[in-house]
Amino acid sequence: MSWVWGRHFIFLYVFQQLWEFNTALTITTGHCFKNITVKYQAPITKTRHKLDTTNLEYYIEMEDRFRVEMVRVCCPGYRKILFGLCEPVCSVKCPENSYCSEPEKCQCKRGYEGSHNHHVRSIIPNTTEYLECRPICTGGCTAPHTHCVGHNECNCRPGYKDVSSWFGPMRCERIQCPGDQIYDLQQRKCINVDIDLEQLMQRVARKLAKGLNDLDYDDDDEEGEGEAVGGQSKRG
Repeated sequence: MSWVWGRHFIFLYVFQQLWEFNTALTITTGHCFKNITVKYQAPITKTRHKLDTTNLEYYIEMEDRFRVEMVRVCCPGYRKILFGLCEPVCSVKCPENSYCSEPEKCQCKRGYEGSHNHHVRSIIPNTTEYLECRPICTGGCTAPHTHCVGHNECNCRPGYKDVSSWFGPMRCERIQCPGDQIYDLQQRKCINVDIDLEQLMQRVARKLAKGLNDLDYDDDDEEGEGEAVGGQSKRG
């Protein structure tokens, strides 16, 4: 039974390698051929005199011989995996949502796009190129306060929660924190207020300057100040 499960596991692993993110072509290429010298033994027929006679007799003796054979190996920059397949090697780990498509080159997975429309980047050390793969949501995330977090997967922005029904459209509402707490965008949870009066007054003034009707967690997130954002709001 354990042998059957082991074979089943190997099959699933290979299937995942061949299917995931359409990388089948990358792991089945990368083969090269080279000549190697192979030593083998061959039977050689020889003659010798019979003992105490002048008659000859034939006998077989195994002798070493050498031949040149052409074998298939993984090309430089590739490594051998299961069943003789070769996959490219990237010395530096590929960024999130990408995979090693060629030696020292990463490519965005299916459903993701590269920053600045560059899907393939070199990751050779001491270079300045860097690949960032962003998810693609066909048609975009049209519901208010949502953004694309995965391939065709929309989610509420930080500071909002999904309150939609099981079969209804996606609907996000602002997270309401207790009166003595504020919502922290980095920790993504309500935390106790721990600021002095001067900081509080500065924050209130900043909010009032932007306009009470424009209060939104997204704006605070773009400021990049890493501050906690107030979670209390009134819905009309």
